[in-house]
Amino acid sequence: MLLSAVGAVGCVLWGVGPYPPLVTETGLAALAVVFAAAWIVASCRAPQHAGSLPGKGRVVVWLVAWLVPLATMACFILGFMVSPEYGRETERLDAARFGPYEVTVARLAADPVRGDNASDEPVFFETDLVLRVPYDSGPREVTVPRMYTRYEPPKAGTRIDIYYAPGDPRPDSPVVQDGRRRDSGVLGSGMLILGLFPVVCAGVVLTGALAHGMPRGARRYAPPVHLPAFGILLVGLLLLLPAALGWEAGGQARPAALLSCVTPGVALAWIWRSSFTQQRRGRRPGQGPRPFPDPDPSEAGDEDGEQR
Repeated sequence: MLLSAVGAVGCVLWGVGPYPPLVTETGLAALAVVFAAAWIVASCRAPQHAGSLPGKGRVVVWLVAWLVPLATMACFILGFMVSPEYGRETERLDAARFGPYEVTVARLAADPVRGDNASDEPVFFETDLVLRVPYDSGPREVTVPRMYTRYEPPKAGTRIDIYYAPGDPRPDSPVVQDGRRRDSGVLGSGMLILGLFPVVCAGVVLTGALAHGMPRGARRYAPPVHLPAFGILLVGLLLLLPAALGWEAGGQARPAALLSCVTPGVALAWIWRSSFTQQRRGRRPGQGPRPFPDPDPSEAGDEDGEQR
């Protein structure tokens, strides 16, 4: 269950799917839901024997402590992921060697217009130009509006830098002066730097908090503790679904994905708070049996070893 969730989050952060639909990520998330449901069903059928979360000791603590901030970051990234159309166009242009090249001005399509600039800025001109662009299939003349040049107006024969794809056979293949395109995923992009510091801080804080104060009942299935948390996470996945699969959803896919950022933290906070509540109630006299079964001797040994 936890490993499937880690796999889904890791695929989003790594950019395995460069653009929606994110089939691998969605499949791993669905698998984590199935495993979680199976754990709940098995715990209900045999609560005294099958109620413990998979894994022991520090493994679960580390997985949960780092999975929550990383999952939050993955939700945030999905909120800003490119559309399927943009992703397919980027893939097509990359295959056709889209990038910066220097080409020749064939002629001017309109008179140069001097731009408004401050006194300490260089003079620039905006001109509609007809460029002679060498494609793999042969040279073409392409009209590009509002081309920017510094210091003096362009003229026929001037060399100018543009972005285009030499191997793209389409007549409407983009020819632009600034052709920088958005990256997919988070690794190698500016989001890594922006998101690394808060993720590391949150992971360190949660690791310390869970290692020293994680309630015993948080790892044993109890409906008042785990069912609401499972429902919160399921709502978060449903909010992410339109963005992950590339559905328009009336323009609400991105806000829904950003809203899902809070669900991992809210689910963990619910488990933490309700586990302490259930634990305190279980210690009061006259309240019936404890809500959590007694721990396995092996788990008690692990925890005693960690305390020593």
